[in-house]
Amino acid sequence: MNTHTVRTMSTNVWANLDSIPDEDRCIDEGRYEAERTGWDLLESVLLATTRWRLGKDGVLLLEHGTGVTVSLDLLASMIVAVIEDEQHLVMSVNQSGICVAGEGIYHDVPMSDHLTSAVLLGEAGFPITHTPDTLYMLHSTEDLFARMEKDCFSLEERTAATKLLVSYVRQEQGKGPISDQAFRSSQTGDLPPEVELELAYSDLYPKFMPTMDRGGDAMVHQFLDLMLRLTRHMPDEPSPLLHRFLDAHMQMMTPKDQRGIRDGIRTLCEVSRPDLYPLYETADALYQNSWEFDRHHELHQEIVYLPPHLRVGHHEAPADAYANVHEVEDIMMF
Repeated sequence: MNTHTVRTMSTNVWANLDSIPDEDRCIDEGRYEAERTGWDLLESVLLATTRWRLGKDGVLLLEHGTGVTVSLDLLASMIVAVIEDEQHLVMSVNQSGICVAGEGIYHDVPMSDHLTSAVLLGEAGFPITHTPDTLYMLHSTEDLFARMEKDCFSLEERTAATKLLVSYVRQEQGKGPISDQAFRSSQTGDLPPEVELELAYSDLYPKFMPTMDRGGDAMVHQFLDLMLRLTRHMPDEPSPLLHRFLDAHMQMMTPKDQRGIRDGIRTLCEVSRPDLYPLYETADALYQNSWEFDRHHELHQEIVYLPPHLRVGHHEAPADAYANVHEVEDIMMF
């Protein structure tokens, strides 16, 4: 971009921002000055860009290699940042709005810094490891599968490709060749655990556990096999994502199946996989909570529905019904 175009755009943006009354600004003066400082850096980046072009009213446009047009509205992003302290960039792909929030959203990072980061990512072709999941369409499914399946790519790239692939699946509601090919890839057993876990924790999960809705011993064994596959590299400590995966899906099981999962993991810990003990603790806590809930529920049912003279401690009919009136009221309050 030439200097005159960038400076003219900047003048227009800041004229709009300075016209906003102080009482309508949601950010303090220090933050407002930080936005000005960040904007100076953004200007220098815009002067050097070769991929972005400036459209009307402070809108940056980028023709991406996949055939889509990415737009970044600088003016609108700055206005919502000033009057609402909002960190979401005003972006769209082929004129359809996309949700993209700047990193450091809870650390008072200026919007101008987020805009600079977005411009630099576009200049670099949106590297797969730094592409927001909502911009998954900037990478073809063929490229994502290639990165997932080949050892020549780094684990970070393979995990990032899986996350973008999951977004494709969500967009298509788990239907079509994308989800089928993703499942086939995961079944090979050659993917790193982090990559496979991203698939298992996504909307593709039903494909991993087709008997989940029926439960029983078959489901328990299948779930344990999945745990073994996801931890086959025997890391020092199972990842937090795996604990959340276990927590989320065990809560959908019956207490009997929960006990089966817990006992199965405990056996593995004692026989061959002591590194799984943290997962056993998670499974045991879930089962214990379920067992306690069921016991409390049964006790509540007993207290509410049994007449006073049949409850523990009352083996005969009370001599005076009025003598137990307060006891019955207290019980009903429970």
